[in-house]
Amino acid sequence: MGRIRGDLRVLGIANLLQALSLNKAEGFLTLWQDPQRKVIQMGPAGMRLVTAGGRRTHPLGEIMIRTGKITHAQLEDILEEQRRSGSRLGEVVAHRGILSPADIENALKEQISEEIYDLFTWSEAAFEFVEAPGAPLPADGGPLSEVTLDANVMSVMLEAARRADELSRIQTQIPDLRLIPERQLDQFVPLDDPELDKAALEAILPLLDGERSVERIIQDSLFPKFAVLRVLYELVQRGAIKLKDRKSGSTLRRVLSPATPRPPAQGRTLLLLSDLPNFRTALSVCIRSAGYEVIEGHNSSDLKDLLGRSPADAIILDVSVETDNGVSLCTRLRQTTRIPFIVLSGNTSRQAVLNAAQSGARYVLIKPIKEDLLLERISNVLKG
Repeated sequence: MGRIRGDLRVLGIANLLQALSLNKAEGFLTLWQDPQRKVIQMGPAGMRLVTAGGRRTHPLGEIMIRTGKITHAQLEDILEEQRRSGSRLGEVVAHRGILSPADIENALKEQISEEIYDLFTWSEAAFEFVEAPGAPLPADGGPLSEVTLDANVMSVMLEAARRADELSRIQTQIPDLRLIPERQLDQFVPLDDPELDKAALEAILPLLDGERSVERIIQDSLFPKFAVLRVLYELVQRGAIKLKDRKSGSTLRRVLSPATPRPPAQGRTLLLLSDLPNFRTALSVCIRSAGYEVIEGHNSSDLKDLLGRSPADAIILDVSVETDNGVSLCTRLRQTTRIPFIVLSGNTSRQAVLNAAQSGARYVLIKPIKEDLLLERISNVLKG
């Protein structure tokens, strides 16, 4: 493969990552979207984020602050000990008993995932991939580069697609990151609102000074971009903030594009039902890549028509199994057809899983969906 260069406007980040993964490429992928630059090392064990290219000078420290493990003053004390001892920040944190080595690794993996998901909002970036099998990490790699993220690119794409659908909803209220949120003092925002991330809300409220743009709030917050946008969206919905100085153009875009699917397997057809367009597209790519034919539907009203036009060997339902509508759809399927079905749900509660299972689902998979588990469950269903 050597060296390849291009533009994400032409190829798309989803297609690029999948192409590198399918070719088992090893080397360094650099992406630029002025003024940001990210470098990912791809290898057989997974992906490493060599350079995040953002404002995160001490990502582990910021994670500990936003999760309430330490204060800003304690971080400065820890950094001073790090400078004196020459140890890594993670070693000092583990030695003090603030986080275990496993907790540190999980926290950094979460941060790496957020940085990679953020790439799916980059639409005008340039990229370069340089093949370098077995290359060591650069000496100046940051703390994030010390952790390897799973190399399952399709699983990353599935979660990115789910977020893209949510971002498209957020965009209806926040179409431009240059807009300035202005608090409406007559609107009280309860910190115990279940729809709001309490920790993120407490961190973001002081930043709503009527001067900072959405983009600046993202930069000044310790929270990931996606988490900040979700909170701001909910505040707009509640009338707690209004956006001023609207300008033309939008910096928040959906950029997920499907890769070219493999030829379908002989006689194995799955019906995929989801009202989330990007998530549905990514699921379809994932299933087709395993050799199945896929028929896509938008909602439950499509189901009867689709089944009448083309028989399916199995059905994948992305439904809300904690609602009466979701449960009744599963029950109706069990009563009217012998086609086995798998439910995908965003609800992790035990009752939601029981609802789906009792309504006839062969399997219930909780989001974010892992590619290998999804394909394994599909294979099991088709075996009978």
